[in-house]
Amino acid sequence: ISSYSYSITNPPDKPKKKETNVFLPSSSFINHIKSTERSLSDQNAARDGGLNDLYVWQSENRKGAEVFELLDGPPYANGEAHTGHAINKILKDFVVKSRIGLGYRVRFRPGWDCHGLPIELKIGKQQGTTKQRSPLEIRNAARVIADEAIGKQMNAFRRWGVTADWKHPYVTKSPEFVAAQLDVFARLVEQKLVYRSFKPVYWSPSSNTALAESELEYNEKHQSTSVYFRFKMINFSSSDVTWTSDSSSKLSQFYALVWTTTPWTLPLNNAICISPTVKYAIIQFENDVNNPTSSYYIIASNLVKEFETSTEKKCRVVGTVDSENLIGKRYRSCWHNELALPIYEATHVSDTAGTGLVHTAFAHGLQDYDVALTKKERVQSFVDSRGCYTRHFGHSLDGKSVLGDGQNEALRLLNHDIVHTSQYVHSYPYDWRTKKPVIIRSSEQWFIDVDEIGQRAAAMLDDILVTAGDSDLRGSLKQLVKTRKSWCISRQRAWGTPIPGLVDEKGNSYTSRKLIEWIAQLIRERGSTDVWWEIDTQYILDNEDVRESLNIPTDVLSKLTKNMDIMDVWLDSGLAWYAAKLDDDERNHIADIVLEGVDQFRGWFQSLLLTSIAAQNKLPYKRIMVHGFCIDEKNNKMSKSIGNVVDPTMLTDGSLKQKAIGADGLRFWVAQSGSENAGESKIGPIIIEDVDKKIIALRNGFRFMIGGCQGFHGNQIESSLKSLDLDMLQNCDNFVKTSIGNYEEFKFRTVANDLTQFMQRNFSANYVKYVRDRLYCDRIGSESHLSAQFTLHRLAHNLAHTISPLLPHLSAEVLHHLPGFHEKLILRQKLSDLHSGILNDDPNCPKLMGLISEIRSKLEASAGPKVDTSKKGIVIRVSAEQDNFLKNYIPELPELLNVSEVQLEVDKESLSVQLVDSSLRYCERCRKYNRHPDDKMCGRCSAAMSI
Repeated sequence: ISSYSYSITNPPDKPKKKETNVFLPSSSFINHIKSTERSLSDQNAARDGGLNDLYVWQSENRKGAEVFELLDGPPYANGEAHTGHAINKILKDFVVKSRIGLGYRVRFRPGWDCHGLPIELKIGKQQGTTKQRSPLEIRNAARVIADEAIGKQMNAFRRWGVTADWKHPYVTKSPEFVAAQLDVFARLVEQKLVYRSFKPVYWSPSSNTALAESELEYNEKHQSTSVYFRFKMINFSSSDVTWTSDSSSKLSQFYALVWTTTPWTLPLNNAICISPTVKYAIIQFENDVNNPTSSYYIIASNLVKEFETSTEKKCRVVGTVDSENLIGKRYRSCWHNELALPIYEATHVSDTAGTGLVHTAFAHGLQDYDVALTKKERVQSFVDSRGCYTRHFGHSLDGKSVLGDGQNEALRLLNHDIVHTSQYVHSYPYDWRTKKPVIIRSSEQWFIDVDEIGQRAAAMLDDILVTAGDSDLRGSLKQLVKTRKSWCISRQRAWGTPIPGLVDEKGNSYTSRKLIEWIAQLIRERGSTDVWWEIDTQYILDNEDVRESLNIPTDVLSKLTKNMDIMDVWLDSGLAWYAAKLDDDERNHIADIVLEGVDQFRGWFQSLLLTSIAAQNKLPYKRIMVHGFCIDEKNNKMSKSIGNVVDPTMLTDGSLKQKAIGADGLRFWVAQSGSENAGESKIGPIIIEDVDKKIIALRNGFRFMIGGCQGFHGNQIESSLKSLDLDMLQNCDNFVKTSIGNYEEFKFRTVANDLTQFMQRNFSANYVKYVRDRLYCDRIGSESHLSAQFTLHRLAHNLAHTISPLLPHLSAEVLHHLPGFHEKLILRQKLSDLHSGILNDDPNCPKLMGLISEIRSKLEASAGPKVDTSKKGIVIRVSAEQDNFLKNYIPELPELLNVSEVQLEVDKESLSVQLVDSSLRYCERCRKYNRHPDDKMCGRCSAAMSI
């Protein structure tokens, strides 16, 4: 289509080789938008299509409709919006808009997670680390950073066309949210689910705080120093051994052989654990046989070969020892020579790796700690919050990093008992914020007991869907919550929600529901979340009701301090099922869906679930949808160092190096790449170019529809539709109904792919190709011309409304440019109310089009790619039955087959076609061989030109 105005023209600047006085479509709707104009174009479309006030409109006009709530998993309020945000927020917008289109009243309050370490680290970078800042100074600076990030991210989300309650977002730093969070926390305390204990937790030396499992990421290529180490046995002798040959008469020394990938814990060793089900061997190194003293090593029988392979030491198995003869025996501490340490039995020991004897440090292992509890051993930690040895281990180790120079020094000092060292590559937990390794370290922390809660939660998950496309992922979440025993909820930072409580000199803690609810009340009254840092201990104790609720012994009243730990940020966002709601009516409605990345199985999905089950014994959501992460075209993660990071703003608005594809280009990429799967979403130059081409193809299709409707206002026509038009409208109606079904099932990629296929095949290949002749050349106002215009108008109208959840700007543009008095604001009508426009259906149309499709295939095969069939005639040989059927459609067959003339012949053989020269003459106007010899034009063109 090369002209934008209906015209009867004979351009004066071109030779009169051919008449061009046909009616060409005209429209101000363009198919190529310049990069420099893309942002303004999207803004105009959002304004014209009512996109900016869609949320308010549906809230006010759908008050009697069923409520559908999408609970927003809050992004972190730090930094610019990135492609991960784009996938998440645009997928959520597909849910919101499609649900509005399906007739629901949608509730979607966007949220932001504001507390936590990254912002504190950013303060340190901005203000320098030399100055010691007070908690209140840190908190004030953190608010500024969070507010700035929220503003930037909100602008980006709105630029992408996201519909939400932008006037009432929830932010986890607000007094309203924090107070509500404390209300629920108080209930957990009253249920005695919250406790403070000295036990091992994941500790980040780089962040100086405890971490929950959900705050870890695993480095699969981490390299540790692995050590085979020997501990000298004390009360173990030859009589405990079953010798395979006569025992040596030489002086003998027995060693317990252990293997560890955390050799920094060797000075901290408290015990060795073995298994009563493992068979143990006594081995001697070949190189030691001739030594004056016989050295023997205890190791699991099944692991001798692996030991030989790893150490390249040849060994002799000289005997065996029953585990019963090992349990209760003593060995000498490697660091404190005067200490005799025990050998315990434990269920976690196996003979699948290592030596079958497990080095145990009570303060630095989760299973190690369980052994200490079982044996009523004292647990002490001699590693400080920086991850450095304390002075208890002498000058050599004092203040040195256990992951650095401290470990190296420990190995140097213990070198005499090191049997073998090597580098071991394995998966190791890292702090997900600082990207540095963590350690396990015992410290005083606050925990929530989630053992029984997790079991209940796993059972209740059977009642909901956890999906990524058609995949059922419930099992993954159930396994995670079933195996979780406790949740470390305290962090040693300042920027967060306080854990109201008092602590005495011995580490005993005192908290109560009354104290916590009183702090929540103060926060509401003062409109400030700094209350806990502003009041002192005496102010708390002066509240008689609160003091009595704490049950504090009178002898420690003067020795109390405030607990200064803050809550885990996952507890902040995990209570969004309550704190993000405005009132009890909203809180009584369980969120219909949550939609987040696959990483949230270890994070938000769990924290929502566990807190909701604990506080109200019901699920916080009815369905979980999962999406994947963004990677480049070479399967690499986005990384600034690699230089493959794609900025969504550059995609939507363009740059010197990047063509703008607009908000709908970004949305179309999300629909095709980020929907219906938990795998990676690829993005890069090739993919972006492909998205742009598809959007342009869609615009070309809509441009043809709109242009063909000029002079027609979309009114229902009474006359019968041409078969080609009827078939097209039926196909469109099928697309609309199928899309509605796919929206119901959140299958957005399917809708996007169906749209692309519909425009390419149904519309361009099977309609435009055949209808152009009638649209350009039939008389305006004739039934045949009106049939084409009505079809194009209804196509544009129904398709635009149907795709509005995915491509709202394009939808708004189409509806704005489409002539007529239809609804031009998007999603103001239910998708189910879209009418096909067919009043008088032809029940034989499907049969006709099936036969036509078969004839077209044979025609194309016969003609080949270079023959213009529109200037040819065709002989169709059919059965008598088919002949009788097709005779009813003789006038339409030339159009349906894109030929000048059609002849039917009866043939008992199978259907066949033959291309022939038309018996008629060439018509200069319509360029078909359909003119009688004595006429200037064909009959159709003569009528159109009133000749």
